[in-house]
Amino acid sequence: MKRKDEQIDDMIREALSKEEADLYDRVFDEPSVFELVTGMFRGKMRYLAVLAIVIGIVFMALGIFSLLRFLAADNVPEMLRWGALLFFSLISIMGMKIWHWMEMQRHALTREIKRLELQVANLAAGGRGA
Repeated sequence: MKRKDEQIDDMIREALSKEEADLYDRVFDEPSVFELVTGMFRGKMRYLAVLAIVIGIVFMALGIFSLLRFLAADNVPEMLRWGALLFFSLISIMGMKIWHWMEMQRHALTREIKRLELQVANLAAGGRGA
C-alpha cells in the first residue's frame, strides 16, 4: 500500500510530459541522510558546522575524562563534582546534535521552498507545472 504522498507523486508524474517528468525526478528527488549531513558543510555556514563538530568532540573528551574521574573518586563530594561535569558534557553534546538536526531540517525546508518557487515560476510562464 502506497503512502498518500507517493500516490500524489505518481499522479503528478502521469500528468507531466516526458521532459517535465525527467525534470521533476531530478529536482524533486529526496536526498539521503548522508547527503543532508554533508550538505551542511557546503553552505555559507560551513565554518559554524565544523566549529560545532569540534566543540562536540571536545565535550565528548571532557565527558569521558569526567566519567573516568567519577568512577575513580573516593568520596561523595568529589563524585558529585565529576558527575555534574559529566552531566554538563552530555547535555552539551545533545545540544550540538539537536543543532545539527535543526540545520538539516532548515536545509530541507529551504529546498522545498525553492521547489515551490520553481513551480510558481513555471505556472507564471504558462507551463503546466513541474
